[in-house]
Amino acid sequence: MNSVPLVLPFTLSAGDSVLEGSSDAPSCANVLIDRASTITDVSCLTPYWLRSGLESSSGQQLSSSDSLEGVALGCKDGTLYLLRQNRHSSSAPISIENPLLSRSPSRTAVRLSHRSHSRPRTPTSSLAPFSLTSRARVVSAISDEQAQGSKNHVDFDEGPEKLKELLKGGVKDSSLTDRRRPSLDQTASTERQPVQSKGLASAPGPAPRGEGKSVLNTTHSPTPSIASPPSTPSSPFCPSYQLSLEFHTFPPRSIPDNAVIGLHPLVNSRHLICLRSQGDLSVYSVDDGSCVLSLRIPQLPAGPPAGAKGVEPSEATWTWRDLFIHETGESAIILTSAVINEGITPDLSVDSEGSNQDQLSRVSVFELRDNTDHGDGDLSLDKAAEWLVEGPSAGIGLRTGGDDTPKFFHLDPSNHLIVQRVVLVPTVIQSQSESQGDSSGMARASLNPFKASQEHNAFPGNRGEACRLTLEDSLDIGELKPSQRLKGLRLFFTRERIRGVAWSDSELYGFESDSQQLVINQLRAAHEELKDITWFSWDTYFSVYSDRIQVSRLRLVDPNNDRLPDGRSSGILQSYVVGTVTIQATQALYALSPTSVLSTGISNTGRRQVELFTIIPSGENRKEWAPTTLWKSCDKVKKVSDDTRRITCLLPLELTHMILGYSDGTIGRSSFPNLVQLNSVLAPGDFSDIPLNGSVIGLHVVQNDQTGERLIVGGADDGSVAIWSLESMKTLARWILFIVPLQRVLYLRYDKGGPLGGCLLCVSGDGTIAVIALDNYSFLYMVPGAPAPLARIYVGGNNLLLSYADDRARLWDVKTLEFWRSMDLEKTKDQLAQGGWTELSLRDSPPMGNVPTALSVSSPDSSSTILVDLGSFLTRAVSISKSTAGDDHSTRERTAEVLRSLLQVLLTPGLNLDIDAICRDRLGLPATQASVGFYRNQASTLIVSGNSQSPWCISGEVSASRALALIACLRALMHFGNTTDHVNTVIAFYATSLSHTVGRGYVPPSLSSLARWWFDASSMSHLCYFFSARLPSSRRWRAFCFTDELRLAARTLFDAGVAGLTDEETISLVDKWQHSLPFLLPDAERRSPVASKALLLCGFIAADQHSLLSTSALNIISKSVMIYLHENDVSCKALAIDLCSRGFSVWQHYVDSMEMLRSLFNLATSMKKESISAQNVGPQARQAVLHIVTDHTGIFMTTLSLDILHPQNLEHRKSVMQLVAFLIRKKPLVIHPNLPKLVEAVVKSLDPNSTSHRDAVLDAATEILGHVVKTFPTIDFHMASQRLAVGTDEGAIVMYDLKTATRLYVLESHKQGPAACSFSPDGHRLVSVSLEEGVVFVWKVGSSFASFFNPGAPPRQGHAGSEPFKSLNFNVGNAAVMTLEETLEHVRFEWTAERSVQLRIREVTLTFST
Repeated sequence: MNSVPLVLPFTLSAGDSVLEGSSDAPSCANVLIDRASTITDVSCLTPYWLRSGLESSSGQQLSSSDSLEGVALGCKDGTLYLLRQNRHSSSAPISIENPLLSRSPSRTAVRLSHRSHSRPRTPTSSLAPFSLTSRARVVSAISDEQAQGSKNHVDFDEGPEKLKELLKGGVKDSSLTDRRRPSLDQTASTERQPVQSKGLASAPGPAPRGEGKSVLNTTHSPTPSIASPPSTPSSPFCPSYQLSLEFHTFPPRSIPDNAVIGLHPLVNSRHLICLRSQGDLSVYSVDDGSCVLSLRIPQLPAGPPAGAKGVEPSEATWTWRDLFIHETGESAIILTSAVINEGITPDLSVDSEGSNQDQLSRVSVFELRDNTDHGDGDLSLDKAAEWLVEGPSAGIGLRTGGDDTPKFFHLDPSNHLIVQRVVLVPTVIQSQSESQGDSSGMARASLNPFKASQEHNAFPGNRGEACRLTLEDSLDIGELKPSQRLKGLRLFFTRERIRGVAWSDSELYGFESDSQQLVINQLRAAHEELKDITWFSWDTYFSVYSDRIQVSRLRLVDPNNDRLPDGRSSGILQSYVVGTVTIQATQALYALSPTSVLSTGISNTGRRQVELFTIIPSGENRKEWAPTTLWKSCDKVKKVSDDTRRITCLLPLELTHMILGYSDGTIGRSSFPNLVQLNSVLAPGDFSDIPLNGSVIGLHVVQNDQTGERLIVGGADDGSVAIWSLESMKTLARWILFIVPLQRVLYLRYDKGGPLGGCLLCVSGDGTIAVIALDNYSFLYMVPGAPAPLARIYVGGNNLLLSYADDRARLWDVKTLEFWRSMDLEKTKDQLAQGGWTELSLRDSPPMGNVPTALSVSSPDSSSTILVDLGSFLTRAVSISKSTAGDDHSTRERTAEVLRSLLQVLLTPGLNLDIDAICRDRLGLPATQASVGFYRNQASTLIVSGNSQSPWCISGEVSASRALALIACLRALMHFGNTTDHVNTVIAFYATSLSHTVGRGYVPPSLSSLARWWFDASSMSHLCYFFSARLPSSRRWRAFCFTDELRLAARTLFDAGVAGLTDEETISLVDKWQHSLPFLLPDAERRSPVASKALLLCGFIAADQHSLLSTSALNIISKSVMIYLHENDVSCKALAIDLCSRGFSVWQHYVDSMEMLRSLFNLATSMKKESISAQNVGPQARQAVLHIVTDHTGIFMTTLSLDILHPQNLEHRKSVMQLVAFLIRKKPLVIHPNLPKLVEAVVKSLDPNSTSHRDAVLDAATEILGHVVKTFPTIDFHMASQRLAVGTDEGAIVMYDLKTATRLYVLESHKQGPAACSFSPDGHRLVSVSLEEGVVFVWKVGSSFASFFNPGAPPRQGHAGSEPFKSLNFNVGNAAVMTLEETLEHVRFEWTAERSVQLRIREVTLTFST
């Protein structure tokens, strides 16, 4: 299950007055995300689709076969922007006729490449082996004259003057430079669709003889269909475009030069595959922009296929450049390729003799599985193989063959085209214990990271890493023989033929192959700006340039240029252009179909836009490309001049103390509550005095270990560095040091840094290190960087060892300032093995704990966003609320202020006026412009909110995260004042009323997500108990704060979610998940997250609504609970214990109920040494025992008594007796009806005939009897005679002899159960009282001569019969009327002498002589 804390990104005030209005203005995130999208540089673009029968995100059922739902933009800073259909637009999804739904993203910023699994439009059969003849002659193609798209359209935000010029007779085109120059003048008052103007018709040149209609004549242009979706409140921020910007998603790790180079939407699921240039492969949800999965390709070992060469991973050696996808049902094959970084010498694990490393590529293959059968579509991504390919890197790809199987193709060093079928073998299931062992091993890595990475990154052929991929049916298609180095190769398959296009800087080749020969033709001269080529069909392809896309067709002609009939397999391959769309100032292009092209770029006014270019009729037999603006960045952002102070970075020390960096080179001091408020203003003393020359983009805090002074070290975008005093905000020193801005600051203590003690190491983005002395704030010297990124820094004595990502290292003498030597990996390991080195971490720490963190990507929205670990904050907040220390009052007030500020952001005012009034007037929670996003798998997603409803209309995961945080914070707020009633009202509204209030678009919290949080919080309760035992008794409760607030919030939402399900939905949910229950899975999969989640969901529903489920389902669930009770994994045990507590009445009918209870007994009383740890589930098991004994007393007590009398072993008997003592302390009223039976079992356990058993349980039995006598007045013990008297509900008093562990006799005279009994000090008398009868009996119980002749008989009482020695009546009126619980407290005997006793009944005291 997910063990990541509840972390959320909060976007705070923009700080530069960019918002118009006040409380009704758009949120900060809306404005900042919009601005960030404008200034970013997009590297790739892809659409994603709504398929037939699927519903749109707004709930509309679509009738078109394929509709454009949204567009994803990948950027050079590694982030993603997701645009979706505008919920506030009157237009239905955009229908595209004959779209290419399956293409791979292009490798460059402006390009289009094939999706590897496109289905061919020609008949297909299996690919036959080829018998190749010699290469055919090269024949020139026909004319490539092109039609130019219209340039005379006007965007109304370009001003009225241009419109006037157009009306007068034309518009002069703005230059490319002007179009690319960003302008932030966005004062236009109205945003309108651009005018579709006439342009030049397509002019392909002389048509080949025999040629029919072109593709432009046979394909109709798409027209967006208009529908009327359900009305929703309009957004003041969203223009009425067909798309709206919804999400800005940040990568799991933010490092320089990690651009998005590939985006690919999965046709069979709602996910995007994203590849970044440094090998980060991620899967994103298009519903909420969240990162579902992410991995770093270099870090995962995998072996090569048979006959291929393995490679030793090295992060800096390779740059990833291509992404290919092949989808089959619920899985997809992902192929990535990488090339060697320029300027860095790789350390490859292949014999490079005779090999040109410029012709080496690294190929990695993954299998992505969509486990939809497990309920919520959990994805798994496994690396199947990795190997080196020798040959031109541009000749590598993956494509679906004519037989629907994936085909891997590449060019070998001799330029022969090789095609191979890719086959994956099934995944070998690894047990969780093995997986956990690997993980723990990584956590215990030594200081020398190379020692661990050596085993991990060893040559696959030597380390025996599994390879799950085979390359079969290898075919040598033939030799291409390009005259220049190829820049690209694209193939199209049918069952019997292959057609391809290859290009270099100046040549474009087409070739075709069948079973007889390979025919190659030079199609036309290529242009150096040709970026990519994508196939649409057997005879149609696109050529992508930096500013245009050409649609071309292929045909076979004879030497006379006459078209050959269809079906001919030989001839001269010719290409001609049938259409061209020219797009100025574009950053990325994507061809949807032969008549539709997507583009994104910056408009003349400096606004990001996404346009759809389509072909429309223009006069007789003329067609032209016309643009439609699908989205443009909003005009609600005011003009921002260079002098405006804007937040450019954040350094959160605490939520009450945050340092802000500004665009004017100054820094300021503020707090989370201050930044949340509308129109917050900092005091003059909270700003620094002397500004830097650039914008502050990095802040760090260090503490001088000699003076204790805390300092701020910051860097600006011009390479300058400054030091400020944290207390006074005064500038202490500043320098211009770097070309690339400051990235890290490391401080070495005076006592541990040697010559560098007391110095700062300021590391720039290119690895250059500036050394600054803190004692006098002086710059000492500079250590230059290297071509590869800096990976690690080690300090030892007078030496500084810098390790780089290409496995090279440099050794410097910091005392003499000399460079000693450069060394490879082996020598570096030897150097570190000598000892005496201290590593300085360069890694970003995850957002966990009480200190919030900032996003490391530099953009307007990320610069105002912090990550808050709400779980840790709530733990501390509730702890502070209960503190009684006098000096904690101010801390309590500050904490309450922060908690209210968090709630201001989490709430969504505008849904209900009464709730808004309670929040504003009663709880002190006014509206704010700050906003909250979503955090998943260490990746943050910032969300554009259109209105109050929109945050609840995104996805079940987002709704669950926000609702969980909101309710947990509201529960914590109850600890800070008398607000319980108001808080409970708000909680009830957000837990149960959102569906009705939000309306049709509402997406309820995902039960799967809530189950994860509930499971995590519940399974952590034993950790809290363990650590609380080590705290002072007055603070022990604090360890339970986090678990209680988060678990109860998840429980509240889970209960509401299940209650909101119909009977059919409940049955369907169980049917979907029951196949993943542990009882039905192999042993290796029983502890998987999916199995745990399935048991929690099904078990919870079965415990509360078992009547809806089948006997078979209940049987499987019950047995799964039993399996988890006996698992070694602590989380599994915790889940099983919780379910036993909830549903024992159900499970007992399908499993051995006594065995289930015995398992709980063992867990509740385990005292083994290995159990005394942070993973002890004993406290949770004891709570479950208390719950079960209350509702199922009969079977519980029967099991308990049997286990005492007939234990499995001695250890088990001791455990059960400890449990009895625990129950007596916690549940005396539940134990009382079965008390005589329980005491008799304890007495018999002291059998003197079994000396070893008696000695083993003596202490436990003594403890139990001590608790019994102290708790229950109906039982008394006389130490000297070792007699034990036990009163029963039937009115009898049973006398036991503990010396012999036998029952001596029974005294019977009471007609009602006695309320108390007591021995006299000498042990010769026993008194008992019955309140119902109003009588006290006195019994002689001492040893007598007659007892030797009649053992087992009660002593003679001085007269005949069994009557007591004395009978004393009394009447105390109503004082004797009391409950059983009251008798335990208010009825007591007290002996004042050997024969005088006092009976106390409440305040009444009666004295009797015995």
